[in-house]
Amino acid sequence: MAVFRVERTRDYTVMSNYHLKDKRLTLKSKGLLSQMLSLPDDWDYTLSGLSVINRESKDAIRSALNELEAAGYIRRRQTTDASGKFSSNEYIIYERPEEPEPSSENPTTEKPMTEKPSSGNPTQLNTKKSITKKSITDLSSTDSFPFPSGETAAGPPEANRRETDTDQMELYRDLIKENISYEILRQDMPYDCDRLDEIVELMVETVCSTRKQIRVSGSDYPAQVVKSRLLKLDSEHIRFVFDCLKQNTTRVRNIRQYLLAVLFNAPTTIGNYYSALVNHDMHGG
Repeated sequence: MAVFRVERTRDYTVMSNYHLKDKRLTLKSKGLLSQMLSLPDDWDYTLSGLSVINRESKDAIRSALNELEAAGYIRRRQTTDASGKFSSNEYIIYERPEEPEPSSENPTTEKPMTEKPSSGNPTQLNTKKSITKKSITDLSSTDSFPFPSGETAAGPPEANRRETDTDQMELYRDLIKENISYEILRQDMPYDCDRLDEIVELMVETVCSTRKQIRVSGSDYPAQVVKSRLLKLDSEHIRFVFDCLKQNTTRVRNIRQYLLAVLFNAPTTIGNYYSALVNHDMHGG
């Protein structure tokens, strides 16, 4: 008789196990709901993001969301902007399924999730949980964005590995471009498009690296820490990187290592950098 033993780690999430015992749900839907309940209450989801971190296609994620919506674990509503126009779909996630509203003529379970609904922000899943989750231990900032780890995940058959890696890189490329508002940056910096593309590719290659440690500024960091920070960068961080490039007057021998260092440190240094510039200008430096 086989014996299974569980090796537990230091980080835990407390959630209801109601959905795990719900025989209406498939394993895929149970796993997706568990993942969403484990993330911060103000987390913003997109189909692309969920597709990347789960190594699933958008259609597979959409199918699981449809299943959860049909079972009452997800309810959707359209939000409006200041002018009263539809702006986006907001999805509310429940730990226990909610009964459909009997007075609704168009219940949400009859409206399949589509890639292009009438709202202006079709794939955004602005979620809020009905029951506040509780974390037993304090999670570090690197735990807030789970993504598939090349070191521990079971790999695909060798014949399909290259295609899978290419697909994964493409998914991450789309996610990173979305995070940094890539198209807007290209419009604002038409003469720096090539450098912008270099930065995007550097981020993609780093995030998709299978190394357990990644060297930044001469120090080795856990790959998960580096990847997590890169996936949290937005357009302001990228503008900050370009400012650093313009302000730098020293010779850069390894531009990739320099860019990676600036990208990695951007969230912690951007505030002090611009404060120093303001103080310099105020004192007539």
